[in-house]
Amino acid sequence: MAGSRLSLGHGSESGSGDDLEQALLQMRALVEDAVSKTRHRANAAHGALTVVPDPSNARIRRNAERLISTARRSVSLALPCRVAMSEALSSLLDSLREISAAGVRVRVLGGPGILDDRHVRRHLAPVRPQTTFDVRISTQQHQEVLIVDGRMALMRAEFGVAGPQAVTIRVPMVLRALDTLFTGAWSNATPAQSYRRVSSRGRTEIARQILVCLTSGETDEAAAQGLGLSVRTYRRHVAELMQELGAVSRFQAGVHAVELGLLKPEASAA
Repeated sequence: MAGSRLSLGHGSESGSGDDLEQALLQMRALVEDAVSKTRHRANAAHGALTVVPDPSNARIRRNAERLISTARRSVSLALPCRVAMSEALSSLLDSLREISAAGVRVRVLGGPGILDDRHVRRHLAPVRPQTTFDVRISTQQHQEVLIVDGRMALMRAEFGVAGPQAVTIRVPMVLRALDTLFTGAWSNATPAQSYRRVSSRGRTEIARQILVCLTSGETDEAAAQGLGLSVRTYRRHVAELMQELGAVSRFQAGVHAVELGLLKPEASAA
């Protein structure tokens, strides 16, 4: 959908692209119709979609906390890739951890920047395998959306002439589309604990270029020359990267790099 920011990522092959497009177009039309009627109290489709008045961060947070408190089965939260975390998010994470402890499955999808925030790290620290609280990292740009039990969603987006809006959604077709998009983005994301395993040294541009060289089968001599390094320096970088990635072979280093989001799959297959 040209000019739209509704995409959560690459989506999932499990759904029809035409159906998703139809659902998202329907949602955009509903929002713009609601906003055109009134900016302060807008409802469309008999309450199936509501525009949140005064979409400030505090107002959005209160709406999100209220929705989270009603969850019985699952909560999916996608944050914009480059979002700057603040203490405001910490209260949401408190709510999410609370319902997770009660058995609700919680999935949080965000960009690498969320791991720089001490509030997020505090919530990640106690996470163990088999928990119902799961965080994944993606380098793709995602729309900000909260989906509760597949029956309601809160989303903030740019809706054409309506401009930036926050909306609560109860339209079944739209909810299915959002859930499918979230699931597709989630399946391509990296578990936060795995992502954190690699230090900032493994995420530099020179590290990425070396990983590309490793997976493309270039000789050390050719790769070093192409990167403007001595062979000795190049091999030292390779050894450090392999140790950082926990790889016992150069091929395995490429596989781990893709898993951790350091390389795109097509780069490793080059």
